[in-house]
Amino acid sequence: METGKTSKYFKYAIGEIILVVIGILIALSINNWNESRKEVIKERQLLNNLQGEFKDNLEDLDSIAIEVNKVISSLEKVFNQFSQSNSDIPKDSLNNWLSTAMYSPNWKPSEFLLNSLNNSGTIAELKNEKLKLLLYKWSRQQKEMTEVQQRTEKTGEEIIAYLKEFGSLRNVDVTSRDFKYRPSNLLINNISLMSDPRFENQID
Repeated sequence: METGKTSKYFKYAIGEIILVVIGILIALSINNWNESRKEVIKERQLLNNLQGEFKDNLEDLDSIAIEVNKVISSLEKVFNQFSQSNSDIPKDSLNNWLSTAMYSPNWKPSEFLLNSLNNSGTIAELKNEKLKLLLYKWSRQQKEMTEVQQRTEKTGEEIIAYLKEFGSLRNVDVTSRDFKYRPSNLLINNISLMSDPRFENQID
């Protein structure tokens, strides 16, 4: 799967897992706590803590979704610049787009409490069947997200490798606030890549 398609699939995977998280939060909020037995009180406390963990994960996912949208937007802008005649391509804008396109948002969910519940077998003992199914679905979705994220990182690395060999990575790095050096003094720029079919296939 190439760079553009991978990023769009990353966006889709984020949307899917956000729906799962929202479902979990809804299920956690509608439990019936009429019983006051000791084990019920303990379960209620655990699920309240779990709710907090998933709220944090949802906030992180919302932030990651924004970053992925920026990557996709930059990839599309780069992709639209490919042409036999590239004299009108804004050099600084192109380097900015490439810089964003190389970025791979990194999501590391909080799962301390959930892993603890899994390891202790507590999830299997939950009375809310819908919640149990959603928690199992979360595990599958989270694994899928990790795989897509790894592919996104790999394709970002491939863009960097291509720029190192055929373009100017330095001129892309210059667009970052953290890069303290001036643009390259060599007679090379990345506009020439916009007529390179190999690079177009890399971005697609």
